[in-house]
Amino acid sequence: MDEAQFQDLVDRHGEDLRLWPAAVRADAEALLRQSDSARAILETAAALRTAFSAAPAARAPAGLKARIIALAEDDEADDKPAPSPRLGAGS
Repeated sequence: MDEAQFQDLVDRHGEDLRLWPAAVRADAEALLRQSDSARAILETAAALRTAFSAAPAARAPAGLKARIIALAEDDEADDKPAPSPRLGAGS
């Protein structure tokens, strides 16, 4: 088993090797003993699972979306070129 195969198995089965099919578990454990890259793959997967299982971030304050849109619209209005002055008929 190489690191690419290991990454694929982590993606499909998760970071807990006890939940992997027995047919690939021994090879995965052997790779983990010898490969820093494989250990990093497993650590990253565990960190991601922890981050995704954490409590969700607090909701945005009421009206934030409307304030952001208003600011964006103001910026767009500021970016528009000013109308060019008209030249008089006698010029």
